[in-house]
Amino acid sequence: MNTKAVFLTILISITIFGVVVAQNNLSQMLYDQYPQFKENEIIEKRFSHEELMDVLEKIHKSDLIKIVNAGHSIEEREIKLIRIGTGQINVLAWSQMHGDESTATMALLDLIKFFASDNTEFSDVRNLITEKVSFYFIPMLNPDGTENFTRRNDMDIDINRDALRLQFPESQILKAVQDSLKPAFAFNLHDQSTRYTVGNSYKAATISFLAPAFNYKKDINDVRENAMKLIAYLKKELDHFIPGHIAKYSDDFEPRAFGDNFVKWGSSLILIESGGWKNNYEKQFLRKINFIALVSGLYSIASGSYNNESIEDYNAIPENKEKLFDLLLRNVTVFNNGKEYLIDIGINQNEEGTSDSRDFYFDGVIEDVGDLSTFYGYDEIDCKGMKLEQAKIYPETFKNIDDLKAIDIPKKILSKGYSFVKVDSINTEDKFTLLPVNIIENNSDIKMEFKLDEPANFILTENDELIFTCVNGFLYDVRSQKNYIKNGRIFK
Repeated sequence: MNTKAVFLTILISITIFGVVVAQNNLSQMLYDQYPQFKENEIIEKRFSHEELMDVLEKIHKSDLIKIVNAGHSIEEREIKLIRIGTGQINVLAWSQMHGDESTATMALLDLIKFFASDNTEFSDVRNLITEKVSFYFIPMLNPDGTENFTRRNDMDIDINRDALRLQFPESQILKAVQDSLKPAFAFNLHDQSTRYTVGNSYKAATISFLAPAFNYKKDINDVRENAMKLIAYLKKELDHFIPGHIAKYSDDFEPRAFGDNFVKWGSSLILIESGGWKNNYEKQFLRKINFIALVSGLYSIASGSYNNESIEDYNAIPENKEKLFDLLLRNVTVFNNGKEYLIDIGINQNEEGTSDSRDFYFDGVIEDVGDLSTFYGYDEIDCKGMKLEQAKIYPETFKNIDDLKAIDIPKKILSKGYSFVKVDSINTEDKFTLLPVNIIENNSDIKMEFKLDEPANFILTENDELIFTCVNGFLYDVRSQKNYIKNGRIFK
């Protein structure tokens, strides 16, 4: 081998080695240094279209970062299209196609801040991406749904089922952008139920990926295969931070969905579904994981490193299973007509929006009872030896809610096994209270019985000793005096 050939071989080896080292370290560096890229103007998941527009308005526009108006929603809210980079590979992403799925929107704002940063440790990463890739994204495709934090648009249409007819402006905007860009890769960014698990395991599916099918036979062409390879790469990277919490979404073909049609139209599409992580109600940890996935994915596309991955690794990712409750009480003893039975109780603490949709409370409901041995809970308690008894109302009636605020509710009410208190008058239209007890307006009729699909309120005793008071699907631990109750409900 001549000197020139040796030199070229060494140069190629160094280049490849440099890419490998950079990618191996990139996700960890992003994780460690994430706080400097987080867009702190939005730190709660229920933000408005106006708040998003305010953040975008403050972004410094340049040759690197462009923001244009892509169109308007049914209610005439602006839908923005943002471009970062000037490379030959077009990549498109969109979030909040469903208005109540905002995790990735927050991550996209962080991504803008990352590319606008002058942090020199990431200069090579930013330069490679922006020179090779033109990354376009729509950070809120369904602003009307966002206003009410609901899935559908202003006409109650699921935009993700309008890829064929293209009847609605939001759908038409996405298709027009696709037609214009013909993206090589696309990211379809969603939130999924927090109650999915990774296969039949107890671990929550924190992130679920999918390379969607483009026909009922679920054939694999080069376009879909590239998406599978990129997902295999992303799975390896995210495993560093959420090991065992990555699943695969169902690949059943849906001919009306945008993701499936993007593959048919020639884009290697990666679906990212943000699911559950314990006590991460505002989704800020999942926001961080989305940010890492997006930057790492763009870097892999720019460097071409996804080509080194195997679709076998993609196929090995376990599928989503709906196996989780928010609270699972195992081995509870109940009595009926003098007979004793052993049951499990699955409780879900569902989010309910406030009147302005900008905040939320919890509505704890008895989701299932019986043998739940094949299910899991974010929180589980073995209640062997404990007996379920009906919820009780505190015997004293208060004048109003303000009077109730003046007492030590855990000590005076919860520790005595009362889930409800009565007040003479309730001067609020809210259905929930931040106080850790349910409130009943005096003389109102309320059912106290333990029943499927009804509010979860009861007590658990052991050998006639009070162990837990359950209020709205949350527990007060009488022995430790720990109060886990997020809020009570108001009944009129």
